[in-house]
Amino acid sequence: MKKTLLALCLSGLLLLSGCKDKDAGNIKKEDVKANQEVAAVEVNKDGLKQETEFYSTFDTVVKVAIYTDDDKFAKENLTYAKERYEELHKLFDNYKTYPGLVNVKTINDNAGIKPVVVNDTLFKLIKDSIDDYNNISHKTNIALGPVTKLWNEFSELYDGGKTKKEVIALKGEALPSDKELEKLRPFTDVGKIKLDEEKKEVYLEKGMALDLGATAKGFATELVARELEDRGVKSSIISAGGNVRIIGKPIDGRDNFNIGIQNPNLESPENILAALNVTNTSIVTSGDYQRYFDLDGVRYCHIIDPDTLKPAHEIKSATVIKEDSGLCDFLSTAAFNSSDEEIQALSDKTGAAIIWVDKDMNIKATENASKYINE
Repeated sequence: MKKTLLALCLSGLLLLSGCKDKDAGNIKKEDVKANQEVAAVEVNKDGLKQETEFYSTFDTVVKVAIYTDDDKFAKENLTYAKERYEELHKLFDNYKTYPGLVNVKTINDNAGIKPVVVNDTLFKLIKDSIDDYNNISHKTNIALGPVTKLWNEFSELYDGGKTKKEVIALKGEALPSDKELEKLRPFTDVGKIKLDEEKKEVYLEKGMALDLGATAKGFATELVARELEDRGVKSSIISAGGNVRIIGKPIDGRDNFNIGIQNPNLESPENILAALNVTNTSIVTSGDYQRYFDLDGVRYCHIIDPDTLKPAHEIKSATVIKEDSGLCDFLSTAAFNSSDEEIQALSDKTGAAIIWVDKDMNIKATENASKYINE
């Protein structure tokens, strides 16, 4: 469930478009070289901002900007961030296997066969996602793998230019049927994901599959940010597709970074929905306007409601502001799948500020979001 949040640092403005603090700081860095050389990472310098971007991870553009006058320090840490994202991408990948690496696909491939021993990082991501499901909201469900796979099959056909008639000829129907979806529901029970914390084992029943798309990128972004802080980075902005994570504040005398939330109506001449003033926090937006297909006047986005097993359609975008990027990632999907009352409950329970746009383009916000909004 990819989020769509694009950060462009232009004249001090970040354009944001759409996705219990976790103890990510204690995750072992077993996949990171202790003494790495400065690799050939391309760095763009603009005053005190030194930035790199890459397209090789989490199916999105990742941009990392570090604010410093130390060129060597910036390049070392930009290189570190890129390599770390690449490692985490492979670890959390549920589509591809990699030599010598036990990842999410390894777990899915062994569903109904045997438990899989994973490293501490992957185990923590899965456990945190389950804990948040149980303690915060069932609206973000990492066991939806079989359902998202089915919807992706149809989405890829329409994205590839197939007509409704052609899709029916190939699949027997224009969209997944209620009957077909309900057959998959027993395999989406989070309670059937078996974890052995001592052995770091994960076991899925036959027919199940994990899809960590709603939580993996936020978790990875938070982890990279905390590791950069441990390495001495004081001011930085990370934009990982659906996640913006801010370290510290600007070093040019300003008190805050400025963020514009993109208008989900892409045909509107006003591309900024609201402006935010933020520092040392995370902002994640989920939206229906980046990954979707339209059929018979109805939009089918990539975010699946665990209750209906169909794409959610009551919200156009939901933006969550809180310190932990992993929690924001979880909450942005949950909010997108929720009613107004349920969104307020999410805010009350977690302290997160939430701004959302309903299907009729009404802008709404929890009371604690007002401190971030630039009037």
